[in-house]
Amino acid sequence: MTLSNLNIVRGGPTEGGTVILIHAVGLDLTYWDRQIEALTAHYHVVALDLPGHGRSACASHSGSIADLAHDVAMMIDDLGPLAVHVVGHSFGGMIAQELAISYPDRVRSLTLAATAASFSEEVRDYLRGHGTAVRAQGMIAALPSLPLSLAGSTLQRRPDLLDRLTKTTLAMDSDVYAAAWSEIADFDAADRLRRIRCPSLLLVGDEDRNTPPDSNSVIARAISGAAMVVIPGASHMVPMEAAERFNEELLRFLRTVET
Repeated sequence: MTLSNLNIVRGGPTEGGTVILIHAVGLDLTYWDRQIEALTAHYHVVALDLPGHGRSACASHSGSIADLAHDVAMMIDDLGPLAVHVVGHSFGGMIAQELAISYPDRVRSLTLAATAASFSEEVRDYLRGHGTAVRAQGMIAALPSLPLSLAGSTLQRRPDLLDRLTKTTLAMDSDVYAAAWSEIADFDAADRLRRIRCPSLLLVGDEDRNTPPDSNSVIARAISGAAMVVIPGASHMVPMEAAERFNEELLRFLRTVET
């Protein structure tokens, strides 16, 4: 199914609140499978493939985070007149931040998983280098970074998760992927976070090396009233590594917003 040219899946009661799920770069909506299972008992859930990911066509625009936030805002408009709960993971969390800042009337609540609002210049150079390597060598250049996105215990306990990430990554369009990493490197919402007024929750793994708890706490302090939960035994892929705890915290937060 498509809305505003984005491939989506929908489930759950349409008369309830709507939850939008925005995945990380290089992934697709299927990585929200455990969240869709947990949420659809209570909410209308819409998971989307970002342009050039999964079954969504490549975008006709530049693929900037601002453009992607606009795409999601138009999709929300297609769903109906009510504001929605937005959940974004990593790159999806950056898009979610931009959405909440630029289209506040569309966002009822904001959940940010393993993301960042800004980076040091040293980290920006590293992120740009990652995109440059993929442009030069193809998606195989992205593979060495994948084990770093999972906790050590996850790699031992669930080797299938790394296998899944590897296969999804190799199937990704390298130009779309590299462009997204340029956007990630240049992203800076730090000075605009105070404009976010909706209830907000940050979820991060205690072993996340990509966007560690410290970087998430910066966001939590900048957004008025935001809460942050550090989930043990998880790294950057916290929605899939620690799905049960992640879902528990997300559902508790959404219930609080709805009451």
